[in-house]
Amino acid sequence: MMTGLKDELHRLDVSVLIEYSVHEADKSRALAVYERFRNNPAALRLLRCYYADLPEAREEMVVDLKVAAEKQGSMLAVLQTPERAYLYLLADDQAVFLQEYAEGLTDASILSYFEFSSADDFRKKTGRDPARLPSLAGDGSDAAATCVACGVKAGEFHVLGCPVEPCPWCESQLSRCNCRFEQLGVASIEDDHQLDRFEELLEAKGRFPFSTEQNPSYPVAGDDPPPCGTEKK
Repeated sequence: MMTGLKDELHRLDVSVLIEYSVHEADKSRALAVYERFRNNPAALRLLRCYYADLPEAREEMVVDLKVAAEKQGSMLAVLQTPERAYLYLLADDQAVFLQEYAEGLTDASILSYFEFSSADDFRKKTGRDPARLPSLAGDGSDAAATCVACGVKAGEFHVLGCPVEPCPWCESQLSRCNCRFEQLGVASIEDDHQLDRFEELLEAKGRFPFSTEQNPSYPVAGDDPPPCGTEKK
């Protein structure tokens, strides 16, 4: 019953969630922040996740969204309220709550992925004041410069398996052409060893980094993302 209610909340528009989640005196300011970020799909996922499942049930409005780190379409985002800041992981079209920003980052796998050597290294590089971090783009002006499928930015290599990546052998869609089977001499790829071997061949040939003209289209603000996850520490 409770899971079904949360799923329904995650499908609601952020402006509707604000009506239910924010004190009356703060609603106009909360809606102004929403309007600022409403054309950024990643920001919308984060706002929807926060307002649908308020950390510690605190009814606080969002005042800003910051970026602590980015890599290959994934992001460590910091959501600020008037009193606190919360750390989220944005990846695979989902937003996952990690912990309060003041606690730092303790998950070893996430630290390693974003190339922080330790929790102390994360704190040293990001600082103790989230207000000093760069803001998440609010106007969606960089949407075309981001791969619609795997989220990498222009000039970065696609996440392996991305349907937008062109094949360096035939220049058609890498996930659809037969070049991967021909290069490996197999009828299908059935294990990680074959996948690793193909990645080696792909890099030796020369992968195409993402460029804006590869995008067939890009996300439209208001599209419902998958429900957010929660990983409370």
